[in-house]
Amino acid sequence: MSSKLAQLVAELDSQKRKYHEKVLSLDGEWSIFLRSFQVRDYTFDLSKLVIPELYFSSMSLSLLFGFDLFDLEPFNIEFTWRYPDLDEWLRGVSIVFERVTPPYAARLEEFARTGIKPEYRDQILLTALEKGVYGVTSYGYSYYDPPAVREFLRAALTLMFKKHPAVAQRRVGLESMVRALNVSYEIVRSTYDRLSMVIAEHTSCFTLDYGFLDLSLLCEEYEADPAQGIVYFTDLDGAARSAAIMTLADAQYGCILDLTTLDYCYLMPDEDIYVHSEQIFLDAVDDKLRRFAERFTFLASGFSNYVRGDEAIDYHKAERTQIWGELLGKRYAVESLVHGILDRVAPDLAMAERRKYVTAVLQLIGHLGKRHRWGYSVYRAMTDEELETWWRDYWVSQGLDRAILNTIYNAVKPLLKPLVQQKIRLGEALRKARLGTI
Repeated sequence: MSSKLAQLVAELDSQKRKYHEKVLSLDGEWSIFLRSFQVRDYTFDLSKLVIPELYFSSMSLSLLFGFDLFDLEPFNIEFTWRYPDLDEWLRGVSIVFERVTPPYAARLEEFARTGIKPEYRDQILLTALEKGVYGVTSYGYSYYDPPAVREFLRAALTLMFKKHPAVAQRRVGLESMVRALNVSYEIVRSTYDRLSMVIAEHTSCFTLDYGFLDLSLLCEEYEADPAQGIVYFTDLDGAARSAAIMTLADAQYGCILDLTTLDYCYLMPDEDIYVHSEQIFLDAVDDKLRRFAERFTFLASGFSNYVRGDEAIDYHKAERTQIWGELLGKRYAVESLVHGILDRVAPDLAMAERRKYVTAVLQLIGHLGKRHRWGYSVYRAMTDEELETWWRDYWVSQGLDRAILNTIYNAVKPLLKPLVQQKIRLGEALRKARLGTI
């Protein structure tokens, strides 16, 4: 065995042992359990801010782009839990998380008819162009989004606010996505600014059904109309902006001068269009917060799931450790491939710069193979050309060399699909085997 191969085997074994100790061993699970209690109160306080902001901003996309309410992420990402049965427990299952469909109006028409006042709902539904379903809707009476564009609007756009805390990071990500998918930049800009405004409204301008008691500030009055309040937010360019709104729906759907794009907004009446006695989205947010609090109690069990007693004691016997090690080995192989290319095309590149190219390739594989999926389905929906354009433009904007990126992509491209498939298959196989679904 060569010295380099021996070093690699030893490194893999060391990393597997550390992973097992921190996550899958009895001491590791107990440590996670104690840490979860240390951050419990802070996490719940944060969730009461973040979850409503993501939900109510996502709702803006429903009427403006014709999405069913629970087709939007994160609205449709909902789970419940149960204890394992005896057979599952013997196979190492500590807790079972199951995807659920909330029992609320899911269709756009149902959302409008249960949540919007009768005098406004019909006109709104008439102006919403129906999304087409192949083999169902009639030609000329509907439209079809390209899959990647639909996924971008449905999921990835909202995720940008959670994934990239800095506005500059969001702008780079959005601009590279817009170029790759050939989406109207002005529509994306106005939609982003609207989402930013709705998120800022949560704490900066107290609004009925949305404001947070003891935390949301009272709105600053708009001089031209004291009934309206001013929301201060940051636009896509990082500039400080403000807009006058009266209700939550104004911010979500209303036409606002110098902010929104014609045909992608509604002229709003002076009164609120929502029916406040029956709002399905309020129930959805409340249930999401409740389920989140319930699941958080089982954080340690979730992290250390699918591990039998003998596996928790000995990392050599733990199947999860071996799967993790196999994935880590594939990562090392990809990194070695990229370093080999850089040795040939840019031998004098500094180590920090070399690492950026390695990170770029790992990001490409990771985005395509994400199992939790929120916001990442857009990458799998892209064509090969769109994916390459997005990836290259994004990393060029980060200062990497276009020619080197092209060389690396051409070398990695044949490996992408097999690597992603193996990553997903290995990640899902253990769960299915332990739950007895295969």
